Amino acid sequence: MIELPVPPLTRAICSKAAASIVSTRPPDLHWIKLALIGSRTLDFLKSYLIVEAARRGIGLEVWIGPYGQIEQQALDPQSELYQFKADMVVILPDIEEIAPSQIWSYQSLATNIDELNQTQEHLVSRFQNVISSIRQNSSQKILIGNLLPPFWNPTGSLDPMMESSFASFLQGLNDSIAACCRATPDAAVLNLSSVLTQIGMNQWRDERMAWLARAPLSSMAMSAISELAARQIRNWYVPQKKCLVLDMDNTLWGGVLGELGVEGIQLGADYPGSVFVDFQRRILALRARGVLLAAASKNNAADVEQVLAEHPACVLKRHHFSAFEVHWEDKATSMRRIAKTLNIGLDALVFFDDNAVEREWVRTQLPEVSVIEVSASPLEYGRCLEQSEFFDCFSLTEEDQKRAELYQQESGRTQLLAQSASLDDFIRSLEMTVTIGLFDEATLPRIVQLLGKTNQFNLTTQRHEAARLRQMLEAGGIGIWARVQDRFGDAGLVAAALVVKESEKWMIDSFLMSCRVIGRGVETALLAAIERLVHEHGGRELTGRFLPTSKNQPAADFFEKHGYSRLSADNSLWHLCLDELRPLPETFTTTGISFQS
Repeated sequence: MIELPVPPLTRAICSKAAASIVSTRPPDLHWIKLALIGSRTLDFLKSYLIVEAARRGIGLEVWIGPYGQIEQQALDPQSELYQFKADMVVILPDIEEIAPSQIWSYQSLATNIDELNQTQEHLVSRFQNVISSIRQNSSQKILIGNLLPPFWNPTGSLDPMMESSFASFLQGLNDSIAACCRATPDAAVLNLSSVLTQIGMNQWRDERMAWLARAPLSSMAMSAISELAARQIRNWYVPQKKCLVLDMDNTLWGGVLGELGVEGIQLGADYPGSVFVDFQRRILALRARGVLLAAASKNNAADVEQVLAEHPACVLKRHHFSAFEVHWEDKATSMRRIAKTLNIGLDALVFFDDNAVEREWVRTQLPEVSVIEVSASPLEYGRCLEQSEFFDCFSLTEEDQKRAELYQQESGRTQLLAQSASLDDFIRSLEMTVTIGLFDEATLPRIVQLLGKTNQFNLTTQRHEAARLRQMLEAGGIGIWARVQDRFGDAGLVAAALVVKESEKWMIDSFLMSCRVIGRGVETALLAAIERLVHEHGGRELTGRFLPTSKNQPAADFFEKHGYSRLSADNSLWHLCLDELRPLPETFTTTGISFQS
């Protein structure tokens, strides 16, 4: 295991650590090929990127493009950029290099608004060409830095209007870059503006290296840029955690509730209670992004419920928590119950508790659970949560934003199941409708997310990314998804299947379903649809695979239950002749698919 240096990082420290990472190539890292192109010399940035990515479980094999050749590399299909066959390209443009005459006019106070508008249109077109060319010529992911203002501002207080116009010019460019990325699959903005704001222009530039090697970034700037880039790279390859488990006393409010009572705890508009109010708001913002909240507190449940319901400054309410373990048992036991209640793995939980003893207990008892190292000062709680990076996400799907609501719906289904005489009675009572559709650009982000996160009902656990899925579909593969609705609400897009043609034979490459709908017949509806589509494409037999993992035992007997014949002694290959097609459920509807009668 490589021992990584702790920030602040210097060029020498990073260079040594990066060389060690590249030479030993630790197998516990997820290795990808990364191309780096920009307007300036970026050689020194390479080692920082390698170190920060390794800190987040990603190994980088880096190629750096020639100085100042963003467009030459992107627009030429035969360029070194494409010969390198990178998984991802990071683009770092510099406004002073790509529009030098306009920058000089601005700095000499000779520019005008019309000239800036013309330049903006021209540069937007150039950036659009770069991004679209990369997408046309490769499947590599694109991460492009937004544009920063020039290092020095000549106007001072002489012409605020000119400075404002130039700021609008830059903002317009950055807005256009962001819009282009939103419209391009697997493209995103690297928000360098936020990094510059944090460390300041005076700490950003190395004046000596700017003139000596056209490498103006200071060690502090390169460290901050690499940390941000590594976080975004990680988001593409490592799924975020699903649930934040929270202590209560001295975590969500100051003081011990059992000793101080509802009126005595620190929670309100004035310090220190205001610190806890702010922390609760940050937690609620995570929930809005799809993070589930759970409580694990040694406390009287009735007292906690009273705070959540009646305290005027309490932002979090009882309904915000998808699982609620408030009692006097140990917190490892609470963690197990929370995972069971939510039907997720222990490795999907993140624990936040001010008490170091409780944190260590959970670490030793449940090493799968991620535990945030919490500062002794509540002033640092928000920073600890944000810098843990456990809940970073690359994009938000509709299902993400509705996740907490979906789990609340699930509690209603659980109660209905308990009241039903049989499973069939329960399924009928749900009044369920299954809608099937083909993979498309609108559903691809959610499908990629399902492929990356689904473990229990997943026959092969293939972790395809969007670019790979597009290639498989273009080669003749068939991908379908399933959306489920019932009397309690819309469960969202919860299942997907992908079949491919291999040497004239059709093979199920991926077949997976969210644990929320296991055992409700959705898997049978999805299988019936995929079998019919294969038949309509000329297939008369279908082969399925089951690749066992430590978590997908619920899917182990899927093929046998559905009439497939075993082809291999290890139960990995199964076969079905499509002479008689499986009937579609009565509650089955389609969108964008027409089955032959």
